[in-house]
Amino acid sequence: MAFFSKVFSKTADDYLAKGERLFEQERYYEARSVYENGLQRYPDNKNGDSADSTSTVFLAKIALANRALAELNLREAKHAITSGAYDKAAEHLELAKTLTDDLQLREKAEAMLASLAEKVDEAEKNNETNRLASSGGSCRSCASKVPETDADTHNDTTDLSLSDYYDLLIRQLPGEMYSRYATLGDEFASMYLAVSKDDHENALELLENWFEGDFRDIYCYEKGMILYRTGNARLAEECLLDSIGENSANPLPHLGLALLLIESERFDEALDRLDVMIADDILSEHALLLRGDVFQMRGDSDGAIRCYGMLLSSAYSRPAAEKLHDVLMHCDRLQEAENVFKSYIKGCGH
Repeated sequence: MAFFSKVFSKTADDYLAKGERLFEQERYYEARSVYENGLQRYPDNKNGDSADSTSTVFLAKIALANRALAELNLREAKHAITSGAYDKAAEHLELAKTLTDDLQLREKAEAMLASLAEKVDEAEKNNETNRLASSGGSCRSCASKVPETDADTHNDTTDLSLSDYYDLLIRQLPGEMYSRYATLGDEFASMYLAVSKDDHENALELLENWFEGDFRDIYCYEKGMILYRTGNARLAEECLLDSIGENSANPLPHLGLALLLIESERFDEALDRLDVMIADDILSEHALLLRGDVFQMRGDSDGAIRCYGMLLSSAYSRPAAEKLHDVLMHCDRLQEAENVFKSYIKGCGH
């Protein structure tokens, strides 16, 4: 009953919790949308101090999601440059610049844009030389134009086409799952976009229409997550277990089931599931981060500190450091918290 009440009567904490779950699943665009919806609904809710206002918390979370999206676009730009898709790389870099106020990330994007412009100039010179060699002369105005990397190409991810928007969303999946999701067709993509907009009834209908027997593990996982988001936790759990049974190598249902168990406050079962993920190297660092969260929810600060501390040299160093800092502050271990902040948060280049 508690879960149903959360679904149908959302508080600011519900928006924050949902955004946090999506963020931990690396679904940054969806997380940002949830935080923005929460900010719109609870713009001025105070807790006695303007510095602790709900709007301030939402704005900080939106900034974190935007930063993660900017980092994602930087990675996509690198991939595009390697593939020779310079126009696409420029779009990702401009988008990264507009998404965050983080000085290091913006400088990195600027440096990549400058390097990209040099690559484009060099390619253009080579093309011009080849044209002149083959034709004996050419009108300069007929030459293909260099992409204007300084143009204001995007202001937000909503400027993307539906196919690019879908691609951006699934880029946040583990690599092997991205490759599979990229081949599932337009109807599946429409379903996925409907889910991202919380249009769950339509998404479920699109999913059923799409499914013809292939990719059953993905079908069961997506159906389970849709049911989970609409409050049908029992059927959602069955679908996720079916997905694992169909293809235990698919990491997504393992993660989805762990999150369901955590949300349902079935902490012992959640820890068992996370331990299996860690032992089988299924999103093991993510599972360890969630394990720390479960310890924290149970009031086991030492357990949480242990888990977060193990991740400080991993790809999850930033979120682990932020969580570790909060736990240390809560435990009045102020000097340790300050050391974590200086070493892993303030100067973090991730």
